[in-house]
Amino acid sequence: MYKLRSRHIAQRLLLSMIIIIFSLLFLSVPLIISSYQNYQKADRALIEISALRAVADLANQVSRERAPANKVMSSSSTDELAENLQELHAHRKEVDLQTEQTLHILQAAGFSAQVQGLSSNLKLSLHHGRQAVDAYAALPQSERTSKQLDHAINQMFMAWDSCHEILKNVLLQSEAKSTSVSEYYTLILILADLRDQAGRIVSNIMPSITFVEKIPEDNLARSLQTQHQAYYLWDLVNTLQPEQAKTPEYLALHQQVKAKFLDQGIPIVTRLINESMHSQAYSLTGTQLTEAMVDKLVTVVNLQNYIFDYSVSVAQKQKNQAQQQFILTLLVAIICLVTACFTMIYARNGVFKPLLKAKNTILRLAQHKITDYEDSSADPITLLEAIKKLKRVLQQRDALEFQLRNIANTDTLTGVSNRLALDEYIKYVEKKPEKFAQTALIIFDIDDFKHVNDTFGHIIGDEVIRLVAEKLQVNVRNSDLIIRYGGDEFLVLIEQADFDDAWVVANKILKEIGNSELYIAELNQNIQISVSAGVAVGAASWMALLEKADKSLFQAKENGKNKVAG
Repeated sequence: MYKLRSRHIAQRLLLSMIIIIFSLLFLSVPLIISSYQNYQKADRALIEISALRAVADLANQVSRERAPANKVMSSSSTDELAENLQELHAHRKEVDLQTEQTLHILQAAGFSAQVQGLSSNLKLSLHHGRQAVDAYAALPQSERTSKQLDHAINQMFMAWDSCHEILKNVLLQSEAKSTSVSEYYTLILILADLRDQAGRIVSNIMPSITFVEKIPEDNLARSLQTQHQAYYLWDLVNTLQPEQAKTPEYLALHQQVKAKFLDQGIPIVTRLINESMHSQAYSLTGTQLTEAMVDKLVTVVNLQNYIFDYSVSVAQKQKNQAQQQFILTLLVAIICLVTACFTMIYARNGVFKPLLKAKNTILRLAQHKITDYEDSSADPITLLEAIKKLKRVLQQRDALEFQLRNIANTDTLTGVSNRLALDEYIKYVEKKPEKFAQTALIIFDIDDFKHVNDTFGHIIGDEVIRLVAEKLQVNVRNSDLIIRYGGDEFLVLIEQADFDDAWVVANKILKEIGNSELYIAELNQNIQISVSAGVAVGAASWMALLEKADKSLFQAKENGKNKVAG
């Protein structure tokens, strides 16, 4: 029966362990999944920023190709044309190489639609733009017109527009737009626009400057519009840039854009427009205009590159933090599960199994009971009941031991304690010797007891001893110890008593015994009884206290008996 119940307890314990483990899994798995999703989102943000940067860099390269193209188309001599053509072809190779690299980056980032757009739309529009530039450059100087040049420039604008469309689509289809890094996405797009607008400010007036013609109203309107757009975008960049990201380096680059491009570059274009409007000779040729604006446009690219670098560092930092958070969550969950499993295994092997074993042991011990108080068929089914049963058995044993101890420590004639009880008391008090200093000892000795035994016999002598013991029991407290020390000698030990208290008790007992008579029926006579008492209070040890009381008793005997001395 006990084995069956133990098996049921083990099964319940196993079920509890399973429930706890599943509860921990229920709590930890969502946290692990959430932290892993945050890590994936941060990783995706870093990938998307890298893809955006690749497309933005390509857009800048396409926009920058207009500079050597403009120089080729505005060349005024054969030597100048050859030099500018060499620069243009070198730049085209860079653009083509970057186009292929961007295709691989977009493909790896999962932007398959943008890969298709880059392969078809951008390459096609760039091819058409280059064809227009080459066709114009192949024309003899006498056959060239400003409209043809403007057409070629617009074809290159269309190539950049295709690239810009891909950049917007990458931004729109980004999956990490909900992260804090996404605030840099808009800045990247705006800076790409600012770089292109800066180039268009020059390109819109380039045909008229090259052919020394008055700028057409359409080109003039486009140039003024792009100037306004450039100022707007420049202000917008500083507004959108997060305050915590406005580092000294950013502020310096932002100021460079204002100082070189806005304050120095645009005024050059404005001066040429004013010269056109007032029918004045242009102060710069087309080639000179391009060269004067190149270093001004570089400041916009530098600011864009800084924001790219900063956003990549922020994304990388967030990825590292998300990765650490995921690893920490995973480790904590694993540690909690391992700890729970270890705790339960320990509880099973170190607590519950020993308790079950203890229960069975207690039940076996409980079967060896002295007195049956309950039906033996009523088996306890829990450890608590088994302990209660054993407790009852132990109580029976303690009661028996108490009875045996009382029998051993009690004088059979008088019912008071004997010298064995005194020995136990002395052993107890000797552990606390300071108690002897507050203990009173009274020794009572029956006067002329030997004469009573010799005259009336030992039976009457025993009656005298019992009478004295009764008087002692009546006149002392239950907590005081009465000991039959010898044949006719008694000790009374009183704790926490001074000499006056002990003296009063001794005299009271002496008077009680002196007023008592023992009637002997066989002789039809009364026997007068008296005792002598020696009182002592406080000593360094039991032997010292006993010796003091014994001397007092001797003094009482010397004083004529039936006396108290101290």
